[in-house]
Amino acid sequence: MMSPGGGAGNRAFAMTQIKAAHSALLLASNAFDAGSKEQQALLRAVTAINTIAGKAESASMVPAGLAAMAQASKQGPLTAAPPPGAMGPPGAGGPPMPPPDMAEAA
Repeated sequence: MMSPGGGAGNRAFAMTQIKAAHSALLLASNAFDAGSKEQQALLRAVTAINTIAGKAESASMVPAGLAAMAQASKQGPLTAAPPPGAMGPPGAGGPPMPPPDMAEAA
């Protein structure tokens, strides 16, 4: 019988928790202004955890991807909306609009 806390299963479970914490810290760092002391502290923690969790997960996100996500979160949800007029003229896709002089007569 094995003692509690030993074995490959516990190690795998611990690695799963570490990777989850790593991802959570990386995402939480986006809530702070770029370069702020809070963000820098979180990124230092992520860097320290990289030695355990592996660099492959975060290497693609830090620093360029992180900066892009931080910038996108500051701009708001409507930044991905197409510019005005890109969807066509008003009424496009709906019933035809009568000319203005006929609309007044009706």
